[in-house]
Amino acid sequence: MKNALLNWSKLMLMLLAVLGLAGIQGCKDDDDTNNNPVVEDGIYVKGAGTAFADFNTKALFKVTKNEILQTDRAALMELYIPVKAGAAGFNIVKVAGTTRTVYGPGADFKKLADTELDVDEPKAGLWKGALTVSSTPFTVPEDGLYHVVIDVELNKVSIARANWGIIGGATPGGWSTNTPMNTTFDLNKMVFTATDVLMLKNDYKFRYSDGWKIILDANLDLGGGKKGVKVNTNLGGSLAAPDAGGANISNTVYGVYKFVLTYELGKGFTITAEKTADGPPLAEYPEKLYMIGDGVDTWDWTVTDLPMVPVHSHPELFWKIVECKATGGFKFAPGKEWKGDFGITGTATNGVYQKGTDNVPVPGTAGMYLVVVDLKNNTVEVTPAAVYFIGDCVGGYDPAKPENILDVTATTVEKTRAFSAGDLRLHVAASTLKCDWWQAEFMVLNGKIEYRGTGNDQARVNLTAGMHSVVLNFKTNTGSIN
Repeated sequence: MKNALLNWSKLMLMLLAVLGLAGIQGCKDDDDTNNNPVVEDGIYVKGAGTAFADFNTKALFKVTKNEILQTDRAALMELYIPVKAGAAGFNIVKVAGTTRTVYGPGADFKKLADTELDVDEPKAGLWKGALTVSSTPFTVPEDGLYHVVIDVELNKVSIARANWGIIGGATPGGWSTNTPMNTTFDLNKMVFTATDVLMLKNDYKFRYSDGWKIILDANLDLGGGKKGVKVNTNLGGSLAAPDAGGANISNTVYGVYKFVLTYELGKGFTITAEKTADGPPLAEYPEKLYMIGDGVDTWDWTVTDLPMVPVHSHPELFWKIVECKATGGFKFAPGKEWKGDFGITGTATNGVYQKGTDNVPVPGTAGMYLVVVDLKNNTVEVTPAAVYFIGDCVGGYDPAKPENILDVTATTVEKTRAFSAGDLRLHVAASTLKCDWWQAEFMVLNGKIEYRGTGNDQARVNLTAGMHSVVLNFKTNTGSIN
C-alpha cells in the first residue's frame, strides 16, 4: 500500500511538471503572436554593412542640437556609425511597439556635387534626400565613419563621411585648413590620430571633412528672426567633455602634440591630447599685426587689408587709427590668415581690455578710433582717435598737449589753425601706448600718410607762419596740408 501511494505521488508530480511547462510555453507563444522580439522603442540603424545586422541600442538615434539655436530640437536626431562599402549597407528602422517602419533612399536621395554644397558643409561626401519608406538599403562607396542625420518633422535624411581633423588659431592650418587625422576602419570603434602637431597658445576645435554644419532646411521659421535646421559637424567645449558645436578649446602650452579622437558605438566621442615635445623657439613678438572684422571692414582676409603700425623700439606695441562701424567686432592676427589670431576677454576699463579670444566689440558709435595692442601686458585699447601736432610750428616738442590735438569727424581727423613758422610733425597717444612720441609718429608726404613705424627719421614738412589746414583720411591713408 505504501509503495502504491509513493508511485501515485511520483506520477502526480510528473504530470504537474509537464502541465506547468506546457503552461509556460503557451504564455510565451501568446505574447509573441506577431513573431517580433521585444525591442525598445526608437529609431535605429540596422544592416549588414554595419556592426548590427539586428536591433541594438548602440545603434539608436539620439536627439541633437539645431546649430542655429545651439539647443536640442526634438525632431532632429543623429547617429555616428562605421559603415562598410558595398551593397549590404543599412536601413533606418522606426520601432513603435510591435510596429516596424523601414526607411531607405528615395528617388531624390543623392550625393551633392561640390557646386551644390554650402561653403560650411562637409566636403568628403554628403548625401541628402527625403526620409522614404523603403527596404532598399542606404549604401556608401568607402569604408568609414558616417554621420547619419534625420529630422522626423521635416522628413529629411542626410549622410556624411566623417574624416576628422583639427582646426583653429593654435593649429598649423589656422582657422582655414584642417590638420588631418589618420584612422583605420573598424565596425565598432574608430580611432583618429594626429601626431607631431605644433600647437600655438590659442584656440582650436575638431571638425570633420572641412565642414562646420549640415543644412537640412535653410528657411524653417524658428521665431525671433531665426530660420533653418542645421546640424553641427564639429566638436568643442573641452577635451574631457567634447560637445557638438561647443565653444573653442584653449591650448595653453606651446609645443608639439599628439591627439587621439575615438568614437565607440554606445559610448560616443573621447579625445586626448598629449604634449610630446617642446616647440621650436618663437620670436617673442610678431613682426606684423593685422586687424579684421565686420566692425572695421569684413571677416574675409582676401578683402580686408588693415595692417597695424609697429612702434619704434617697442616690438610689443602696435597701433592703428581705424574707422569703426556702429555695430560688429574685430580681431587681430600676425598674418592675413586665421592662425594665431586673438581678441579680448571680459569688459573694458577706461577703454582697455585684457587680451583673449573673444571679438573686440566696436564702441557703438561709428567714427574714427585709435586701437593699441600691447603684447607684453596683454591689453587691447580702443579709444577715440587722438592725433597731435608737435614741432617748432606749435612751439616745441612737448607731446600730447591738449591745445595741439586735432578734431575728429566721422571719417577724418583734421584741424585748421594758426601755426608758427617751422617743422610740423604728427603723432598719436593713448594710455597704453607707453613710448616716446616719435616712436608713434607719422607724416603726410606727397598726399599720402607715411608711418615711421620701425624706420628711420622721416622727411620734414616746413610750414610758413599763418593759417593752415591739415586733413587726414586713415581709411585711404591719404592726407593734405594746405
